[in-house]
Amino acid sequence: MKRATLIGTKVASCFIVLLLFISWTLPVVAQEQAPADKRLADTLRQYVEELKDETDAAGMVVGYEVYSLDRQQTLAAMYEKKTFVPASTMKTLVTATALDRWPSDQRFPTKLYIDGQVTKGGVLRGDIVLKGYGDPVLTPEQLRKLARSLAERGVRRINGNIVVDDSYFDAQRLGPRWMWDDEPYAYSAQISALTVNKNTVDVLVEPTKPGKKPKVSITPAPDYVKVINRATTVEGSEDDLTVERPRLKNEIVVSGTIGVQYDGRLTKAHGSGMENTDQITEYRSSRKAHQGVQVTRTVENPALFAGHVLRENLKEVGIALHPRSKVAVGKVNGSQKLVAETASPTLDAILRELMKDSDNLIAETLVKQLGAREQEEGSTEAGLAEIAAFAKDVAGLDSGYVQKDGSGLSRLNVISPHHLVQLLVSMDAHPAGERFRSFLPVAGVDGTLQNRMVGTAAEGNVQAKTGSMSGVNALAGYVKTGDGERLAFSIMMNGVYKSEHALDMQDRIAVALASYPDLPEPDLPSEEPTTYPLSAVFDPILDDERYAGVIQGVAVRSLESGKTLYERNAHTLMTPASNTQLFTSATALAQLGPDYRFRTEVYRTGRMRGHVLHGDLIIKGYGDPTLTTEGMSRGLDGPTVEEMVEEIRDLGIRQIKGDIVVDESAFADHVYGPGWVWDKESDDDQPQITALSANQGTVRLEYEPGDKPGDGIDLKLTPDTTYVQVIDEAVTGVASSKPTLQVKRERGFNVIRLTGSLPCDFDGASLQIPVENPALYTGQILRERLQERGVRFHPNSEVRAGELPDGAELVQTYWSPPLSEIVRFLNHYNDNYVAEMILKTIGFETGGEGTFAGGVKAVDAYRETLGIASRWDMLDGSGLTRYNLFSADQIVSLLQAVREEPSFRHFFDSLPVAGEEGALRRRMQGTEAEHNVKGKVGAFTHVRALSGYVKTRDGEWLAYAILTNGFTEASLIEMEDRLAVAMAEFTTNKPR
Repeated sequence: MKRATLIGTKVASCFIVLLLFISWTLPVVAQEQAPADKRLADTLRQYVEELKDETDAAGMVVGYEVYSLDRQQTLAAMYEKKTFVPASTMKTLVTATALDRWPSDQRFPTKLYIDGQVTKGGVLRGDIVLKGYGDPVLTPEQLRKLARSLAERGVRRINGNIVVDDSYFDAQRLGPRWMWDDEPYAYSAQISALTVNKNTVDVLVEPTKPGKKPKVSITPAPDYVKVINRATTVEGSEDDLTVERPRLKNEIVVSGTIGVQYDGRLTKAHGSGMENTDQITEYRSSRKAHQGVQVTRTVENPALFAGHVLRENLKEVGIALHPRSKVAVGKVNGSQKLVAETASPTLDAILRELMKDSDNLIAETLVKQLGAREQEEGSTEAGLAEIAAFAKDVAGLDSGYVQKDGSGLSRLNVISPHHLVQLLVSMDAHPAGERFRSFLPVAGVDGTLQNRMVGTAAEGNVQAKTGSMSGVNALAGYVKTGDGERLAFSIMMNGVYKSEHALDMQDRIAVALASYPDLPEPDLPSEEPTTYPLSAVFDPILDDERYAGVIQGVAVRSLESGKTLYERNAHTLMTPASNTQLFTSATALAQLGPDYRFRTEVYRTGRMRGHVLHGDLIIKGYGDPTLTTEGMSRGLDGPTVEEMVEEIRDLGIRQIKGDIVVDESAFADHVYGPGWVWDKESDDDQPQITALSANQGTVRLEYEPGDKPGDGIDLKLTPDTTYVQVIDEAVTGVASSKPTLQVKRERGFNVIRLTGSLPCDFDGASLQIPVENPALYTGQILRERLQERGVRFHPNSEVRAGELPDGAELVQTYWSPPLSEIVRFLNHYNDNYVAEMILKTIGFETGGEGTFAGGVKAVDAYRETLGIASRWDMLDGSGLTRYNLFSADQIVSLLQAVREEPSFRHFFDSLPVAGEEGALRRRMQGTEAEHNVKGKVGAFTHVRALSGYVKTRDGEWLAYAILTNGFTEASLIEMEDRLAVAMAEFTTNKPR
């Protein structure tokens, strides 16, 4: 392993011994609290208690730890061992590791090579190669200097290509579980070893004349992106602009209106995703003339973008390019000649920008830089391994946290306040400690704290890293108290419904720390912990040390008496995973009715002449989740494409002169829900959601090894269709070797690639793989099946998207099974696809909005009729998005309220039963919970949920909800099952 030496061996050894001493002596809570310390601890507890009086803040869960650097003891703590999603406070680990590994003047180069000969006339007969080494702040001006250096060498024309080389890092452009709808925005810019302008373009929209399109300008490299201008200039000063970059495209789509005048106010340009609006750049002149609206949008493939920026600069310095010259990806191979290079600012300058501005791209680039320089692999995984080594060996962090990226954008990151305090304590003693502290934003002075705590004791005193995204807020750093004592602190909050309450809480705590010990006596009533009928059995289970890192939200209520039998954080807003589907299914049964059936319609246009249709076949979808092809049913007996084919043939059609037109217009928005993640697009639990889709928008790929080692593997694709291309690069391995087969669909394309190996004694298996554009897939299958049954098509016929034209003749309507059966399937098997098709259909049928938002609006209206608290977040119907926030109390309230609904029996029967069927079929066997507990399961990384009904030993029905968020190595299924069995065994009858 290669490492830059920062300190001498003797100093390093002493430093590590000191850190070990600190970690050994770092208590969780002070052994004896002085009166001032107790006043501080009680004050912070009072602040948390006061949150319960704020309707929009009561669901927030708060964890904190305050540690005296001078006395080496904890002064106050609450939930300090619980693991929270940390947002940008995760950047502290990246910064600390970089400081430990590299000198302050470390720089990262970008180099320019020529591959060919330059004639006396200044013509380069060959390529130029631009190679990046991970400079995260490379500017267009630096590329202009490289271009100028080429001109200074006498180059006047390039007859070859501009080759870009970003191979210093791997090809993974986005972090683990980043959200697809964040991608257009600067905080989610793609990661590359060759980065310029932070992989973004500036979009300036300026008004022209009323009724005309505004002017749209792109910088830099305007030819790299395509502008689609659908906006209009209007009279007045009101702006309502939307600037989008469609998924996976280098296109900028501008729509809406912009006024010709300026009234002095800042206005926003909207985007399509869940924007962190504080990171959107908006510019308006203070003058009356409208100066336009400017926003920043990211680009696809940063290296190619850098090549286009260089090409623009080459032209500006007078170097011509051959008309056939292009920008292409390649590599420096040693034969090229280095002609110029530029370097980044110093490491400290980069880290200052990273921490002060909370720059995600810099953080992610430095993670890969750590991997490249210290582990010889420019990947996120390698960089995180280096950070983990630092955290354990140098900073002395306890285990029990998870880091998946450098910026904190991934919600797979979980860490506790105690971990962050350990890091802060270690960096205070580190030789680079003063540098680390100097990079932190200062309250009321600069960075992300510039406008906070102004005019308080914290102003100019608190130095801390902020962290903020939807549902998450955090603050961690240092403060000097009123009597000069130095403190390290970490405050973490999840379940944030309104961010202003989280920010206010952080500021109150920080100001209290800065004012300490001069604090008034807190008004904290001494209350005995509430004891519930189930406390004696539930508390020992939930308090098991194995679950110390998880946040638990639990509620149990009698359906007969309405009495609460147990609560723990029952009102805390938590990520519910598939328990979201309880709200979706209950609303669907109530609003659409258990007998509702989805429909799919087939139409024709034109006339029949003999057996020839001189027109189109149109298949219009309305969200049927049960439409399949033969052999692809996953448990619901819905209509099939083959049925359609036979009825089309029964009309006498043997030739079609027109097209197959697919109409998916019943659903109007994106194919993925808000907050769904980019790196699960190949997984069968995240297919695309469109109004017309066969086979849940998937194909099945069956695979088994070949006859002997070295052979290819055998594949079968169902349905057999040309809509997808399978590239099989996998091989058969020796018997008992480790299976390494990987199956991925290339993002944005219907190309499935198989790599790796299968041992020759492997039994075989299958996968469901989502397709891109399920509506066209459905139309293509219909065409292929018609052809198999002898129906011919005109050579120019195609499968295309369109809408049902006026005058089209209905051929047949195909109906799904009743909704009650579909909901039962949904809740038994946690089927995300079915949940989202139901959600959008609710929106379409009840409000004419076949969108995620339209469906959620209907669910929210139903929730209101049931009288359930409205303080929640719901953005999809399946629970795939981590934006969803529910409390255990809200879920139990739903379970209780729907008992009075006419559709309750269908809802109740839709839930799986322990030990019998669905997601609970193998659980709680041989206990009183078997054949008794009905429960909806929810699970993904760091999230589990189980909610439903159970009958006690006395025959009393209970509604319960168990939610857990956070990290533990222990089995949360075991915890859930123990709680469920305890409810089934519960009795109020005392033995005689």
